[in-house]
Amino acid sequence: MNSNFVLFHAIKEASEPLILPNGETVSILTVRAVETFSKAEGTSFIEIEKAALEQEIFPERYVRNFSIISMKDQHKLLSSKVFVVGLGGLGGHVVEQLARLGVGTIVGADGDFFEPTNLNRQLNATFESLGEKKAKRAERRLRCVNPSINFIGVDHFLRGDALIDYAKHVDIVVDCLGGLETRLDLQKAATVCNVPLVTAAVAGLSGYVGTIMPGKTGPAELLGTGSAAEDVLGTPAPSVAMAASLQANEVLKMLCWNTPSESLLFYDLMDMNFQNVTL
Repeated sequence: MNSNFVLFHAIKEASEPLILPNGETVSILTVRAVETFSKAEGTSFIEIEKAALEQEIFPERYVRNFSIISMKDQHKLLSSKVFVVGLGGLGGHVVEQLARLGVGTIVGADGDFFEPTNLNRQLNATFESLGEKKAKRAERRLRCVNPSINFIGVDHFLRGDALIDYAKHVDIVVDCLGGLETRLDLQKAATVCNVPLVTAAVAGLSGYVGTIMPGKTGPAELLGTGSAAEDVLGTPAPSVAMAASLQANEVLKMLCWNTPSESLLFYDLMDMNFQNVTL
């Protein structure tokens, strides 16, 4: 008998009903059941979760994504690949949210080490992690957060053609870089590979977030490579986490519904001002 048929039948038999807060009843596969099947069948968590979704059984891990994210959408997320460049303030939050959403493959690149000045805002920066490479720390954390997804940590800096080598294998590129030096290189790499770029920057309590489609003008082209405003105004935790959440949301919209924002969103948390600007 086909092993996939046996697995599908076993998943169906192991599913349980769950009443959602809105009163709707769905079938779920518990986190523990996924783990049990993985050990018994030698199959990865993600393949078991995909098999469950194909039978309209929601993996318990993602059930509170429903109904904004349908079962079909959740399957799309598990099948998607995202390239995140920078794993500091923005990137640490972004990869965490993408992992919790269930993005199946996340490539995260950063050659930097944690240092004391990161402690004010970076999710993975702790006294314990000081001196540790950011890519290695992210890999360890995401393995605990969601063992179903595949995180590939690149623990060195990427420039030029090396960015293209990674960008050509993914659905979306996310710019979580600090400063201005390599942002334009990353936008060019995304354009060459014909994939969208979700970009953001933070300075003080303000920032911007937007999705740049291939060939379109992005803020990196307008700002150049001079001194970044963040060097003067700093990067407090609230504005960093805000930008990262908006970036993760842009990735979600693109992967599930192909609906990128058509403008940059500028925000100022001091006066709670939000404005959309078309470049």
